[in-house]
Amino acid sequence: MASVTQVSQESDSFTDPSMGAEPIRLGDMVARSLVMQRLFSRLRQAAPHLRIAAIEGEAGTGKTLAAKTLHSLGPASSSAFVACAAARFLSAESQSLLEEARGGTLLVDHLSDLTSDQQSRLADFLQWWEQRSGRDGQNFLPRQFFVSSSKPLRQLSAGGELRADLSYRLTAIRFELPPLRERREDIGMLANWFATRHGAVHGKAVRGLGPGSLARLLTHHWPGNVRELETVITNAAMDCPGQWIRPIDIPPLANAQAPIAAASPAAGEDDPNLDRMILRHVNDVLARTGGNKLRAARLLGISRSTLYRLLDSGSLAAE
Repeated sequence: MASVTQVSQESDSFTDPSMGAEPIRLGDMVARSLVMQRLFSRLRQAAPHLRIAAIEGEAGTGKTLAAKTLHSLGPASSSAFVACAAARFLSAESQSLLEEARGGTLLVDHLSDLTSDQQSRLADFLQWWEQRSGRDGQNFLPRQFFVSSSKPLRQLSAGGELRADLSYRLTAIRFELPPLRERREDIGMLANWFATRHGAVHGKAVRGLGPGSLARLLTHHWPGNVRELETVITNAAMDCPGQWIRPIDIPPLANAQAPIAAASPAAGEDDPNLDRMILRHVNDVLARTGGNKLRAARLLGISRSTLYRLLDSGSLAAE
């Protein structure tokens, strides 16, 4: 019992370095990483002028929250924000959804679930809506139309899953939310944010992460992104007996992995040749980004042209 008391006393005086700087906020979105600061800047600048926009990102990255933020900063902020699946919007409920979102913002998702006929109907609706929305006497229509997708719409179009004309119309202005694994500097800040917020909701004076907790969070790949992190921290805050979340309070993390730098060596990594070692590392980073060379270059801290030169210098491009 004495050891538990000692840990509690030490935790009560702990100051997590990740709480030192205030998070950057845009609406209900919070972050600190450079990639999110740039996204916040784009959202803020575009919001007053949007009619149609696409918001793309993996599941759990916060696409609906980004859409709500755009709505709150835009010309339709005084009216309703309505979100629904695309198939539901094209069902018998379409009229009631349009009435609910009148003068406001309508967000539809899961476009990849639409049949060819439903895609045709959505394309027809968008053409009709663009001609009539914003006119005098047409206030029964939404003022803004947003779509969200966990897969890039242009990629869906290239694969034949989405009509090309729909893709062109919907992606003239698009925002991409990065996965949490590509902005790991936000993990500690977000964890502290969720801990204090959910602690307050449940009447607990939780102040954030205690010693060793951030290190444990950083061993995880976060396939569920920010949504998964929020769930984990909410549960940890409920189990935490003091002001600081201890590693023991954090529930088991499915698919947890060792930090990338400590990963077990793959076949061929005993090869002392520096050029081949660099190519293997670049290949690993490319695999992590799903072959996205722009993201890989950002993670590597090099320009895209330098990445291409590295690829051209060996057999990596063919692997």
